[in-house]
Amino acid sequence: MERAASESSVRSHGMVAEFVPESARDLGLVKVGITRGDVAGRILSLQTGNPYDLHCFDSFDTLWASDVEHFMHRTHAKEMHKNEWLTWPRSGLASLVTEARDAARRIGERKSREQDCLSRVSNGNSRRASPSEKRLHLDARRIQKELIPARLILEGAECQLKAATGATYGIPGIVRVKYVAASLRLSERLARLKFPALVSCCTNDSVSGSFRWRGMPTKRTFESYYRASIVAGRRATESAYAVVRSMYGLEGFTGRTRELEALHDEFLKATRTVHHLTAELADQRTELIVSLGNDEALDGVCSFRRSPKEHFQARKFVRDFPAEAAECAEPVGPRLWKRVYPSRSYLPSETEDSDSSYSAVASANGTTNDTPA
Repeated sequence: MERAASESSVRSHGMVAEFVPESARDLGLVKVGITRGDVAGRILSLQTGNPYDLHCFDSFDTLWASDVEHFMHRTHAKEMHKNEWLTWPRSGLASLVTEARDAARRIGERKSREQDCLSRVSNGNSRRASPSEKRLHLDARRIQKELIPARLILEGAECQLKAATGATYGIPGIVRVKYVAASLRLSERLARLKFPALVSCCTNDSVSGSFRWRGMPTKRTFESYYRASIVAGRRATESAYAVVRSMYGLEGFTGRTRELEALHDEFLKATRTVHHLTAELADQRTELIVSLGNDEALDGVCSFRRSPKEHFQARKFVRDFPAEAAECAEPVGPRLWKRVYPSRSYLPSETEDSDSSYSAVASANGTTNDTPA
């Protein structure tokens, strides 16, 4: 299921730019980033603490700067270096710019084509799919057969890395861990129950809906990958819960081993694959959304029910009615926040544990065992 909602506000322009260090030799580094100001100002902010003078190789405007940046970073996860610098030869910068421009064009075309359909309420009708719509569905099935196992590998590797942190602040260069203390959170349910009139001042109506594929493979289709992902997820949850329950807090760091580095490599490779395939699937989805028009479903292909919905603006409620918001607060228990870095910023370990390294990767792939090592 994919959530979709109409864009009611115009996005501000952003700029995608490639910054490279000036040096007599090719340092093999480039930063693909965005700015809503001028490029010169962005260079000044990046220059601080940098031993090399920076210059902008190329830049272009786009309405979808953040989307383009995210796509470029994730599809090049294996080449990403510390602080979102990309390992890339100077001779290949022109091709990198072309790739970013193509991504911006593709994302822009997809968003603009969907926009009109997303803002219209569906009529409830379901019809037979045309031959061209059936071909789009077959293409989407092909993509899903690659995408689902890639996602399961990604989830499994991520969870195994998170479980490995134990009661520490993480694994240097691989996982960062932070303890989040108990807090209070606004409850929409309580706000609607206690202050319905005020809630009505903090809601807006817009058309939204859920796009659902039909006749697609599921996670359970790929049993070994699915089971490995489930087991890894349980271990990650149990590891975090044990730390929170112990109340001793975090201390030190978990040592980085070749096994953990191999899992991180698997995570980075899967990240790149997932984002490439997700972009391909989004193109098929757009074609079908446009083809649907006002209809709600295509038999055996997809459904996309769109209806007006009321959306509660929690931040506006807290800002405009702070006293009432305090009465609608619910406690949220402490938790561990964990993030696996989407880039590699360390040299490979020289510890000799290649056997355990292979076992961890093979298990994450679901190729030798049903459960992670």
